[in-house]
Amino acid sequence: MEHINQIIPVEIAIFSAILNLLLGIYIYLFAYKLSNKRYISAKYLSYICFGIFNWVLWMIIQNEYILHQKEIWSIYITNVIIYGSFITIIQSLVFFAISLNNSKISKKYYFLNYPYILNLLLIIIPQIGLLRLNNNTPIAYSSISYLILLIYSISYLILYVKILVYKYNNTYNKNTRNIIQLFLTVPVFTFFVILTSNIIIPSILKDINFIYYGPIFMLNIGIIIFIAIFKYKLFYINISVVNLLITLIITLTLLIIRFSLIDNSRLTHLQTNIVFTLIFASIYIFLTREVYVGLKKQILLNTRRKELEIALESKNNFLQNSSHQFRTPLTVILGYLGMIINKDNPKYEFNKMVLEDLNKTYTSAKNLNEIINDVLAANDINTGKLGFRIKDRIDLTKLMQSIIVEKKELLSGKSTIVDFRTKGKNTLANIDCTKIKEALNNIFDNSIFYGKGKVDILINYELKDVFKIHIKDNGVGITIADSKKIWKKFERGKRSPQINPNGSGLGLYLAKQIINQHGGEITVESEGINKGSNFILTIPKNISLNLKQ
Repeated sequence: MEHINQIIPVEIAIFSAILNLLLGIYIYLFAYKLSNKRYISAKYLSYICFGIFNWVLWMIIQNEYILHQKEIWSIYITNVIIYGSFITIIQSLVFFAISLNNSKISKKYYFLNYPYILNLLLIIIPQIGLLRLNNNTPIAYSSISYLILLIYSISYLILYVKILVYKYNNTYNKNTRNIIQLFLTVPVFTFFVILTSNIIIPSILKDINFIYYGPIFMLNIGIIIFIAIFKYKLFYINISVVNLLITLIITLTLLIIRFSLIDNSRLTHLQTNIVFTLIFASIYIFLTREVYVGLKKQILLNTRRKELEIALESKNNFLQNSSHQFRTPLTVILGYLGMIINKDNPKYEFNKMVLEDLNKTYTSAKNLNEIINDVLAANDINTGKLGFRIKDRIDLTKLMQSIIVEKKELLSGKSTIVDFRTKGKNTLANIDCTKIKEALNNIFDNSIFYGKGKVDILINYELKDVFKIHIKDNGVGITIADSKKIWKKFERGKRSPQINPNGSGLGLYLAKQIINQHGGEITVESEGINKGSNFILTIPKNISLNLKQ
């Protein structure tokens, strides 16, 4: 067989081969595998790219090296790979068209594998099929096998067109129609030229001078795939992968240009290609591996995050839907207990011991009700459902006095005296009365439980832009470490469980969230253990309008 070295643009051939290899690997990894095999058409498109890479590579190897040696078996093996790659490309094209926008391929199309297997056998079996163990005529261009290959190629190309035209007419998505149109025009033209140069001309005109241009035309396939990925978001490959792919293609182009200018007297053509391949492969493998591993971890994290979001949503829904079931029976229990222990109600008469036990039951029920309210309020904060109703002209002094009255029994039980004072005359505030009352309740409770018989409350109205509320006790005090963590959910001071085992660890957290969302702040001061604590609540006089509902 004649060696035709001068008509092959080797650099373009190398670029075509490696470009398709790059695209094939990227589509397979980042569209097929990382998308949980949802895009089955990506698998066949990558097979097309791998087939083009093999075809071009072995055509170069055969023309540049194998034909020089005139080794029969080497020529036979390279021809098996070349023609096997060619029919694999055609086969994959048809299955790509079938699977485009489909999650799987129907069994009714499996018969299309039989002509492929037949042609593969005709290529592999020497002397009988397409190939001959002969130096002069290694390919039987006038054989029945070659005619079968021609019929197979043309019929599958027609089938490919028919499938894509049908899909084009039955989709209304503009982006999908653009992709189909792209894969209809360019590959059909490309394969028409390839069939002419590689099968029809050698078979009819007995001229093989053009067969080496066939693989070069495959550069068009790589280009349209790149356009489809970059412009039409084919398979929605991650943008970072597209950017890396562009970088590698630019690197590939520069390397090819660089090595094409090397003086062959210093470095042989074979050595040049080996050096180029090793350098580019090293860069490519490292970068691709890093991106693939990174994206795989990101996908795993996204999956875990979605699972966590679903679990949190289920938890939030459970708490929200259960609030009625939690509160209703407790309301009934507290109502009846309140009537029973009411000393002014002559309907119920109990001895002192029974009345004490009922009072304890009532107190425990109230504690349970407060814990449930705290848990539900914390859940509302987490889900962003803690609504505010800012009202004008709420008297902070009267609000604080009502809280002290409501704590009469608790104060009596703890033998605690309250010293309540105010500074200034303007006692009216724009606040959410219910929410601020809850915050003050939680801080006040904290001072009663952890104090030692005295709580000082001072509301300062004299400051220009804010109200300041000081709630100071003479109790156990707070360490520096505890003063940082007590504002977190379910966190309590180190000594808190021994003093008040029934605390939920949510009171101070809720108080801080409420004050913060009013545009204020809450802090605590303490001189140390057993030296008391001073909670300072700062509330703006002019609440931001976006809090009003």
